Amino acid sequence: MTGTAASLDRVDASWAQGSTLTFAHNLTGADRVYEQITEVPPLTIPRAGVWEVDYNARGVVQMPVGVAGAVYSSAALYKNGVIIGGSEAMLAGTNGAGSVVQATGGLSFLHPFAAGDVVTLWAYRIGTSGNASVVSNADGRTRISCHWLGPPDDTAA
Repeated sequence: MTGTAASLDRVDASWAQGSTLTFAHNLTGADRVYEQITEVPPLTIPRAGVWEVDYNARGVVQMPVGVAGAVYSSAALYKNGVIIGGSEAMLAGTNGAGSVVQATGGLSFLHPFAAGDVVTLWAYRIGTSGNASVVSNADGRTRISCHWLGPPDDTAA
């Protein structure tokens, strides 16, 4: 599509979406302390308004053989370095030695953004025994996408 900035402001179906990724990010932080998943590039919102946000994150948790305990993984989105309340999602969890669990969690929700806001994916581990990670590969993808719904002052019909 081509056009001037003024004509692009009238486009009714703007999308912002990350690319298809392949990575493994080990969650090495303290119990319930978020760390940014740097393998997922920041998503910059191109225009102000209300956006439908959709994200998935694939978690892998493992308790080694002979190690008792539980480990879980959880994710959330941040806007300009601050958590977006209500974006938190449990990814995977296991309780018991010698177990491995993989699962995908995520959410769809509406959120107001200003042009230039930056959306990033963060995650944390629950429990300090075992291993937890966020991954993306052909068995399950981690991604963020947003669809513009209306201008900042839009109201329900």
